[in-house]
Amino acid sequence: MIEIATAANMVEAQLLADELRSGGIEVFVSGGYLSGAIGELPADTLLRLYINNEMHRDRATAMVHAFEMARKQDLPRSWCRTCEEWIDGQFGHCWQCGASMPDTHSPD
Repeated sequence: MIEIATAANMVEAQLLADELRSGGIEVFVSGGYLSGAIGELPADTLLRLYINNEMHRDRATAMVHAFEMARKQDLPRSWCRTCEEWIDGQFGHCWQCGASMPDTHSPD
């Protein structure tokens, strides 16, 4: 197995794993069972993401980097035309109706 990333918490690990899977990369999250040991063990080393296929390493690394950069950006909110709900900029789908890539326009 090839370690591809570490995560600060289980939510981040799952989001990153979902992102990699959506790109067709099989991923395994290790250390989720150790979350009860946070405080006794360093939290930033508990959760690790692994891939099996060496030929996916470069693409997976690029996806991890893009994921981390997107999380650091302060993206503008979007307006979903389908259900007329405001969506925070980091989301690619509407939390209300699931519409893909909401338009970035105001309701006016």
